[in-house]
Amino acid sequence: MAGLFAPYGDTLTASDRSELLDKLARIDARVPGRDEGRIARERERFCIVNYLATLGDHKLLSFPLKVDKRESPDFEVAAGSETYGLEVTQAGEEILQRALTELEKAPTGTRLEIGNSILRPPGEELRQKPYFGDEPERRWTEELLRVICKKTERLKSYAPYPRHDLLINDVTGWSAATSWFVDELPDRLAAAIEAWREDSADPMQFARISILRPRVLMYDVCGEASILPVPLNVHLPPLLPLTRLGVSEDALRAFCRRHHIRKLGFFGSVRGDAFGPESDVDVLVEFEPGQRVGFLRLTGIEEDLSQLVGRKADLRTVPDLSRYFREDVVRHKMDLAYASS
Repeated sequence: MAGLFAPYGDTLTASDRSELLDKLARIDARVPGRDEGRIARERERFCIVNYLATLGDHKLLSFPLKVDKRESPDFEVAAGSETYGLEVTQAGEEILQRALTELEKAPTGTRLEIGNSILRPPGEELRQKPYFGDEPERRWTEELLRVICKKTERLKSYAPYPRHDLLINDVTGWSAATSWFVDELPDRLAAAIEAWREDSADPMQFARISILRPRVLMYDVCGEASILPVPLNVHLPPLLPLTRLGVSEDALRAFCRRHHIRKLGFFGSVRGDAFGPESDVDVLVEFEPGQRVGFLRLTGIEEDLSQLVGRKADLRTVPDLSRYFREDVVRHKMDLAYASS
């Protein structure tokens, strides 16, 4: 079996940030589909590569750097003058993971109700009651705390290091439901961890706890609590709207290049549970500097996007949005990429 960091074996070294990012770009960290026999090692590689790429991109790593694959904890990290253990795990109930696997094989338009892990055929009405208030955020916090408690109980059996960090891959299914409120999630989770630690008799605790979510890393939730964009690369899974629309990121980036779109994001129903077979797709775009886009050209671009996604697309630029909700849409939209770079 090839090393975890193939082509670099089970040890990844870098003398500086540039070398690290160059090496990470050469590691195939893609995870096979759920029905293609994915294994824990592949998920582990995906997590550590995107974790290191994010910290490297945001200049949060010391050098020289050496990362060794280990067991209990999963990695030994030597960064600058410090060495610590890093455990990698995932949050997501087994019943939900099985449902997500079945969803990949289900007909287009099938929906997954996260709360009860039920697959809903195309056109069938919602079976579970709608979420009330902050229920998704509470459920997400409870699931993450459960994983943290479970891992903490095993710390005493890990190899000794000056400190141990924990990286959790968020595959709870609540990622999409809580994406609009991602800014408040670290505070919620930190408060829950603090309350649990006050009641816990176990003296051993993880020094830093970070959460890898689609497109963002919630770094050190009990400390710095930074929300860091994960650098865009070929190893990231599709954005949720693209999964629902059956459109690849490559196809959407080609659309952006074709029409000189610098940035594209989804907002509205495509990001929530109200999205159905007849729903339109609301898209916010930012054109490259110097592009003059009049009504006729914008209409043509909108028609091209509608053909790509297979349904009516409503294309908007920031000035088009109502001043009453403009700031909220811009702040919470889900970016694809700087497509022209």
